[in-house]
Amino acid sequence: MDSLHTNGRNMSGSSDRPVSRTVFSAFLLSFSYLVGGLFYIYFSGRLAIRFSENIDQLEFIERYKGYGFILVSASGLFVLAAWLMRRIQLREREIAEYRNQMLRADQRATAGLLASSIAHNIKNLLMGVDFAVTSLDPQALPRAVDIKILQKANADLQKLADSLCKVHEQHVSPVKEAFDFTDFVKDTINFARFHKKLRGCFIQTEIPEVCMFTGNRSLFSQMLLNLLINAGDATANAGQILVKVSEEASGIVLEVHDSGTGVPEEIKEKIMQPLFTTKPDGCGLGMLSLEICCQDHAGVYSIQTSPLGGAAFVIHFPVKSGS
Repeated sequence: MDSLHTNGRNMSGSSDRPVSRTVFSAFLLSFSYLVGGLFYIYFSGRLAIRFSENIDQLEFIERYKGYGFILVSASGLFVLAAWLMRRIQLREREIAEYRNQMLRADQRATAGLLASSIAHNIKNLLMGVDFAVTSLDPQALPRAVDIKILQKANADLQKLADSLCKVHEQHVSPVKEAFDFTDFVKDTINFARFHKKLRGCFIQTEIPEVCMFTGNRSLFSQMLLNLLINAGDATANAGQILVKVSEEASGIVLEVHDSGTGVPEEIKEKIMQPLFTTKPDGCGLGMLSLEICCQDHAGVYSIQTSPLGGAAFVIHFPVKSGS
């Protein structure tokens, strides 16, 4: 699909562009070979007629001219195939390394968020325990109950909760840098296209030409990748997905739409809870990347109904740098 420019945005079928470039490159290569072969046959034939004195010499020249053409063509095809295979191997290594890096980062961030969530719940419980312990009258307690033991246990639990909070800080990098949000979306989609749940999906984008943003690009990559995989799941790995980016005075809005069945109202509040899942093979941790990214960038998300018929995850990030 050719690019369309509407209201300053670039709307394109991102799944068609690589195919169009591949087809054009193949056509250009085959056309060049055809033209080169025709020129060779025409001019070599004229030279053979010019330098041959009889039919036998002409037949001899034509025979070895054909042998030479096949030898040169085979050599050229060998060099081209070797170069292409090398490019494919290097690309596969880059993809594998990038996937491993994202998996490691996602695991660290998930561990950090889980620790932070547990610590938050522990502290909520300890507030009540602490109030109860401090309200106890030592004189009214039986001798078998030592209030100092309760106070020590409460203090130890407070330290444990603080330690769990530090785990979150250690596993989520605080480093933020300026990057082009448009390039980030394109790179993530190109990487996600190799995922088995997205190979049959038609992915489109509506994104600006350039959109500068300051943040943790790794967290954004994890978040968008998980949203795309969830969209692929929702469409049975063969539907339509739309990724939109829009710039506003207050920040940037990222939207991921799909043509699936949508998110039922009764589970919208539960979908972001750790370990909650509706998939038979799910673990309930995929959406934590959205929670982490929003926490670290003051983002706000909502789950809406998409014009495509499925769900639309709409996330607003208020911090934006200039172009």
